[in-house]
Amino acid sequence: MSAILFLLVVLFWAAVASALAFKLVKRIPASIGLRAALWLVLTPMLLLAPMADEIAGARQFEALCRPENAYQVHFKVDHPRDLRQVRKGHGTVAGRWIPIGVEQTDYLDRKTGAVAASVKAYRTEGGWFSRKILQGWGPWFGRGECAPRPDQVRQLLTLAGTV
Repeated sequence: MSAILFLLVVLFWAAVASALAFKLVKRIPASIGLRAALWLVLTPMLLLAPMADEIAGARQFEALCRPENAYQVHFKVDHPRDLRQVRKGHGTVAGRWIPIGVEQTDYLDRKTGAVAASVKAYRTEGGWFSRKILQGWGPWFGRGECAPRPDQVRQLLTLAGTV
């Protein structure tokens, strides 16, 4: 059912983009061949315009979800009891096409209080289209959250030699 709805929305927007491009090109005083060429270029641009931030933002979000950005291990501790989990709170990642929130969790060494490891969880509601039109359905392209599960964090810290 959702695939049919998606297809209908895409077809509707393609018709709107094509009609809008035709109206814009019709006003240009040029030959019919040049107008047709402009229409063929302008229609796909108008079709993708509302999704431009979604497409670019999804790529930026996936780049943040890579392991090298999601966690950092600073030094080893002797035993898991030597670690204390501390949530640092929520923030926003600056310089992105779409709003991306981040929550950082630090694992502190109980003896020294130094940060042994940091894990970041990212979330997004998507770009303009997802936030304004879909309202809560999540991002149009890609996923809306990426965070290691607690068992993945323990495994990650164990493999890295921290736990």
